[in-house]
Amino acid sequence: MNENLVDTHELPGARLFSESRCILPLNDPVFTELRHHVRDDDPVLGLYLDRRARALPWWIMKGPHVANVAFEGRPVLVTLCPVCSSAAAFRAEIEGRRLAFCVRGMYNGTMLLADTATASLWSPFNGVALTGVMRGAILERLPLSQCLWSEWLALHPTTLVLYGEQALRESRGDPSPGSPRIPRALRATLVRPLDERLPHNTLVLGVENGASARAYPLETLARVGPVLNDLFGGARIVVRCRPGTLQALAFRRQVGDRVLMFAHSRAGEVYDEQTGSMWNESGEAVSGPLAGTELTYFNSGVGEWYEFAASHPDAEIFEAA
Repeated sequence: MNENLVDTHELPGARLFSESRCILPLNDPVFTELRHHVRDDDPVLGLYLDRRARALPWWIMKGPHVANVAFEGRPVLVTLCPVCSSAAAFRAEIEGRRLAFCVRGMYNGTMLLADTATASLWSPFNGVALTGVMRGAILERLPLSQCLWSEWLALHPTTLVLYGEQALRESRGDPSPGSPRIPRALRATLVRPLDERLPHNTLVLGVENGASARAYPLETLARVGPVLNDLFGGARIVVRCRPGTLQALAFRRQVGDRVLMFAHSRAGEVYDEQTGSMWNESGEAVSGPLAGTELTYFNSGVGEWYEFAASHPDAEIFEAA
């Protein structure tokens, strides 16, 4: 692919694709009730907003890396880097102005986005504008789950799913979540050497709180169990996961003036100790006195360690006691 160097004073090591070779995004793609094109073991990106669910299969998102979605009238940006297994979702508007995005190049070991209105360059997983007239703007991050289609369907049986022809599936090939290879072209764009505190392709839940960051390896969370009460940067959070899967997210564990403590049964069902209400992986109480209550999402998402560490060089690594 034809590439040109970006101004190294702003983004050292970054590379831009020529405008004629930009990767085209999915713009307002079709979501359907049809499910014959999705397999149980397909990794998907799951959106759950306003009690409505949407799934975007990896094999459809691998090519464009970006989907500009209209979600019940709300503009949403969904991103996926299949190399670093990282994904994120954002409210795609600033001060009421809808923005659309595409992949414009590579930077710091992953892709680099541009908005089509101003050509400003953006980070794909923390939603920060790095250069251009939008520099310093930050998109609101939204909860996005990574899991298998069968797991998402069990959690949200009325979900709609992004449609794609099977020929598209066969053309995508590898990589898959946690694949061990970093292409040379991406490795060359890293601002710093690889952080070797963990193997580079270790899957982690990366959590951000302002300038602070913490990585929760999914293998460690699996040993802890489906729920972890934690304190991070003064915030009382709960990490919800499904042990042995890709699914993990963080939420604030405060409802009104009440700080909840969560626990789980031997069967893996999660409940709060204050009311006995049962909670699912999306941070929603499904039974008990708090049924229908949703925990506030805390900035978090699953990806590979190398990408999270590249963006957060001072990140802590959670270790189970």
